[in-house]
Amino acid sequence: MSLSRLSSPQLYSRAFIVARGAATGHATTTSDNSISFFEKISYRFKGIPLPTETEAPKSMFDACNKEWSAPELLPAVPKDFKEHPDRDLVNYPYPSRPMYPPKSRLLMMPDSWFTPFQKVTGTSGPYLFFGGLFAFLVNKELWVFEEQGHMTVGWIIFYLLVSRTAGYKIDAGLYKDYQERVGFFKGLIQEDLKEAVDFRKTSAKQSDSLTALKDNMPTSLKESMQLQLEAAYRKNIQTISSEIKRRIDYLKETEETKARFERDQLLRLINESVEKQVSQKDFQEKFLQNAIQQLKGIAV
Repeated sequence: MSLSRLSSPQLYSRAFIVARGAATGHATTTSDNSISFFEKISYRFKGIPLPTETEAPKSMFDACNKEWSAPELLPAVPKDFKEHPDRDLVNYPYPSRPMYPPKSRLLMMPDSWFTPFQKVTGTSGPYLFFGGLFAFLVNKELWVFEEQGHMTVGWIIFYLLVSRTAGYKIDAGLYKDYQERVGFFKGLIQEDLKEAVDFRKTSAKQSDSLTALKDNMPTSLKESMQLQLEAAYRKNIQTISSEIKRRIDYLKETEETKARFERDQLLRLINESVEKQVSQKDFQEKFLQNAIQQLKGIAV
C-alpha cells in the first residue's frame, strides 16, 4: 500500500484511463513497455489490469479493511420460553448474544471508554486523557516499559495486521464451517423428525384400523356367530343322518333276519311234514301208483 501512495498523479490518471478502457472494451494506446516496473507493482496492488490484460488480476489484498457481516442474524430466544416454570424473565432475562463486536476506536479501543469523557470534554478529550495518562505512567515509571511491553506492542500490531488483511476471509471461512456444522445437526434433527413423522403416520393408521375394527366388531361378531351356528347345525344334521342310517340299517337287518328265520322254520316244517307223509304206506300206494301211470302215459 505504501508504493501506491508514493506513485505520481500521472500514474493515477493513467491507471484510471486503463481501467476505464478495460471496462468499456476499448483498446488503449499504452503498452506494457511504456509502464515502469514500479508502476506495474502499483497496478497489481490496486487490482488494475495492465493494458494487455482483459480482466483485472485477483489480488490477495482484495479483502483488506473489509468488514464481514453475516447474511443471516442469529435466531432470538422466544419471549415465552422458560426452562422452568419458576424462571423470572422480568428481573433475570436471558442474555442476548451480540451478532457483531462492539464499536471500537483506534482499531481496537472500545468506544464505551471514550463516550463518558466525550460528553464532558468534547471529541478530543478522551484521546488527550488516555494519551496523557499513558505518558504520565511511563514518565513517572509507574508502568515500566520493558521488552515485554515492546513484545505486547508487536503482538498488538500483528493482530491488527492479520485482522485487517485476512480477517474478512477468516470470518467468512469460519461462518461457512459453522453453517456446514449447523446443517449437519439440522440433518440429524430432520432424520429424527422423519422417524417421528413416520411413527405418527403409522400410529394414525393403526388408530384408524382399530376404530374401523371397533365399528365393525358387532357385524363381525354376528357373522362369526352365524357361521358357528351354521357349523353346529350342519354337525347336528350329520349326526342325525348317521344315527337314522344306523337305525334303518338295524331295522333292515332285523327284518331280514326275521324273514330268514321264518323261511327256515317254514321250510323245516314243510320238509318234516312231507317226509312224514312220504313215510306212510298209504301215501306210497296211493300216490306212487298214480305217478307211475302218469309217467307211462307221458312216455307213450
